[in-house]
Amino acid sequence: MADIAIFYVSVHHKNTEKLLKNMCSGLEIDLYNILENPDVDISKYKVFGLASGIYKSDYHKKVYEFLEKNINLPKVSFLIYTSGIGGKNYYKKVEKFLNEKEIKNIGVFQTKGYDTFGILKYIGGISKKHPNENDILKGKTFILDILNIIKNK
Repeated sequence: MADIAIFYVSVHHKNTEKLLKNMCSGLEIDLYNILENPDVDISKYKVFGLASGIYKSDYHKKVYEFLEKNINLPKVSFLIYTSGIGGKNYYKKVEKFLNEKEIKNIGVFQTKGYDTFGILKYIGGISKKHPNENDILKGKTFILDILNIIKNK
């Protein structure tokens, strides 16, 4: 069993899932889709990541439900998200939620993801080729940095 797990929701085009599976490939990190594994015991991990596509400018609501249900959360976390626009601070609400539970956030990674939500479907969507190889390489660097931070604590 790994000491680190990432709990994620990836619905629309599976951008977040694609990113995670590729950037964590070959690493000792457990990945759990919250929609498929809502009852995973998160307390057995030393560090956890939360990952989501962005839905209405926020993490998917199932991420918050998952956190509320799990009372023995590890005290160290990191955040990952994909969004059509990219570059915004969509993680702020979930980070505030974690801070209120006295959970330290040690990093945030975000990248673009293909988005056809709402009126965007009429123009063929935005960020059509994301996440791409470059996004995945940046994600791999991020996760390796997180592993180094954890190892050096």
